[in-house]
Amino acid sequence: MRYIAMMATLAMAPAGTPAVAQTKAAAVAPTPSAGTCSALMAAYDNTSKKLAANFASGVADNSAPRATLRAMEDANALATAQIALSLMRDNHCALPKQAPAAAWYISAALTCSNDQLKASSTESPATCDRTTWVRAGD
Repeated sequence: MRYIAMMATLAMAPAGTPAVAQTKAAAVAPTPSAGTCSALMAAYDNTSKKLAANFASGVADNSAPRATLRAMEDANALATAQIALSLMRDNHCALPKQAPAAAWYISAALTCSNDQLKASSTESPATCDRTTWVRAGD
């Protein structure tokens, strides 16, 4: 297809012009979509929330199988963060300066865990809505 387009260009060239067209494609750096970057940053930040919730759920739990499950969940969360970082880099988004850490949301996670233990219903307490969790130090 490219060959056909080049031949058509050469056939339309006026007499006396060089046989090879001297055109260069303009290199345009793609600009990231604000929505894409904010969604990826939210996915990256959610990793810290998952790590904090897993830590809080294991504070008073001495079950080895559940500890193994939490470790696997932490590994999956960190793999998701790596994917988000790769997508952020590929979309030319600003990259975070720090790795995900449970400590950023540990207070909210412990409050959620305590409220879940106190609750008698199967509904999740309002304190467990991760969209309302505030990062420590902000």
